[in-house]
Amino acid sequence: MIASSPLLVGLPLVLLMSGPQSKVAPKQLAWAQSRLVSAGFEVHAQLLPGEPERVIDQAVQRLGVGLLVMGAYSHSPLRSWLMGSKTSDLLRSAKVPTLLLR
Repeated sequence: MIASSPLLVGLPLVLLMSGPQSKVAPKQLAWAQSRLVSAGFEVHAQLLPGEPERVIDQAVQRLGVGLLVMGAYSHSPLRSWLMGSKTSDLLRSAKVPTLLLR
């Protein structure tokens, strides 16, 4: 969505991916970075192991990020109630304005 939108054109982007280690994560991150660079964005990508709500919150503070943009996926109410939501956790911990995309 970001690559095809004029909303953030001209702003440098920090692309962060966090979570458990996986073999596909570096490929997914490289694909997203390539897509954004092709759309004309200046992108710095980082793959950070650990719990997303903690790791991303720390990176946002350390890098001086002014706007957090993140995707959200819909889960059943029962799953969200039982397991919680990483998106909700990150929204609660965020100390900067956040744009949520679905």
